[in-house]
Formats: sequence, structure tokens, C-alpha cells
Amino acid sequence: MKKFTILKTLMLAVILLSSCGGPNPEFEQEESLRNEVFVIHDEVMPKMSDIVRLKGGLMEMKTDTTIDAEVKATMSQLEKAEDAMMGWMNNFTGPEKLRESKSHEEIMAYLQNEKLEITKVRDAMNNSIGTAERILSGVKQ
Repeated sequence: MKKFTILKTLMLAVILLSSCGGPNPEFEQEESLRNEVFVIHDEVMPKMSDIVRLKGGLMEMKTDTTIDAEVKATMSQLEKAEDAMMGWMNNFTGPEKLRESKSHEEIMAYLQNEKLEITKVRDAMNNSIGTAERILSGVKQ
């Protein structure tokens, strides 16, 4: 009796595994594109601390009466870049959740758009950080 139960369980497992057809190539494409998006995110996320540090440095310059439009504009750029990263992270939806209501094509289009968006965030962060560092290095000299 025990052998029959074990055999029955093994047969059921074989049937279920064979009916799944192995890995889903669409899921693999979605996950691959999701990973590409997060490579960009992971590249710039650590720079959020640089933004905070640089904003602090620029804030100290505000006590100087000679603060100019470039410093104010750079502060604004840093804040916008920081907000853009936070907004992107809060609004991103992974493919596992999207599969509940979207087709593979819709998920891929969404992820392509998210890749463009996080690239814009990366560029905004890098540009504002570069400008702030340039301004602050000029002050310290």
C-alpha cells in the first residue's frame, strides 16, 4: 500500500512537471528586461547620499550674500533628481505583479518605458551631482 502511494505521488509529479513545459520564455524575457532596468537603478541609487551631501554644501553657501542663480538652479536640479528617483521607485511595478492584468507585449512595452525613465533619472542625478561638485570645488579653492 505504501509503495503504491509513493508511486502514485511520483507519477503525479512527473505529469505535472511535464505539462508545465519547462521555463516560460516570455517570463524569462520580462525578467531579463527588468534586470536591465535595475542595473541602471542600482548604478545610481547609492548616489542619493551624494545628493544629500551636496545639497548640504550648497545650503551652507546660502549664508553668503553673493549666492548666485547657478547655485539656486543647481539646488533645484539636485532636488528634482532626488524626487525623480524616489518617484520612480515608488511607481515601479515588477513583471510578476503586471502578469495579473497585462499581456507579455504590454509588460515588455512597460519595462522598455521604465528603462527609458530610469535612464533619464540617472542622467539627471549625474548631471546635477557634477554641477554641484564643480560649484563646491570652486568655493573650496
